[in-house]
Amino acid sequence: MKKQSYSYVESPFLLSRREFVTIGGIIIALLALPAVWIRSAIAKRNEYVRARIQGLYKDDVQSKVRVSHGNEAVAKMYKEFAKHPLSEISEELFHTHHYINRRTM
Repeated sequence: MKKQSYSYVESPFLLSRREFVTIGGIIIALLALPAVWIRSAIAKRNEYVRARIQGLYKDDVQSKVRVSHGNEAVAKMYKEFAKHPLSEISEELFHTHHYINRRTM
């Protein structure tokens, strides 16, 4: 029998510890980017909602009639058309079903 010499070649995909940590950091950063984008989108929406609320409160403070039963137009509508509060017509006209379409926000 003839003696054969074996040569062992390591896999060419060897990374040093520094390269491994660098690549791992890059992958983690890429995975974290969508979370940052989502967080910033939510923050922008919250800023819009806060500005809207402040505007509504400002309008409410500046308005002369702050309650619906003090509004002359509403009182006239009840007198001439809807007859009394909580009638079927007034319920249909004044009371809304609250549905928020979040796709348009």
